Amino acid sequence: MTGTVRPGVAGVLVTLGLTLLSACGGDSEGAADPGPACMQSLSPASVPSDGTFPTDWPFPPGTVVTATEEVPGGGLAVTAQVGSDFEEVLPFMQHDLEDAGFVATQGEAEHDDAEATWSGNGYAGTWAIRSSETCSGTTLLQVAAAKQ
Repeated sequence: MTGTVRPGVAGVLVTLGLTLLSACGGDSEGAADPGPACMQSLSPASVPSDGTFPTDWPFPPGTVVTATEEVPGGGLAVTAQVGSDFEEVLPFMQHDLEDAGFVATQGEAEHDDAEATWSGNGYAGTWAIRSSETCSGTTLLQVAAAKQ
């Protein structure tokens, strides 16, 4: 699939753009360094394993999923906070995802935010990251996925 966005994926894109605003708090699972203090107040949420989101999606180390939301037309948007700077998260999103089979088909990166459309492993969607304005040293992350 090159350059064509299905209507369901378009809904995912709109939801992604509207929801990635801001968040802060929580702790990194199993990390020796708890990271920024603002991560301590996060309330972790579970990602459903019912096929609405790829079970093999790799999140950057130190990620705390804070919300999930069904997307009109099918699919799921996952919102999270990563206990690392944007500059550390961006290479993960650009390379580790591709290594796991989720290949970016379009994208752009700026000083403190980046987004891409992707497909792979039977899904298509978007991801977006940006430096948190309210929790210094962390990155906001949202991934939207729909079955192809």
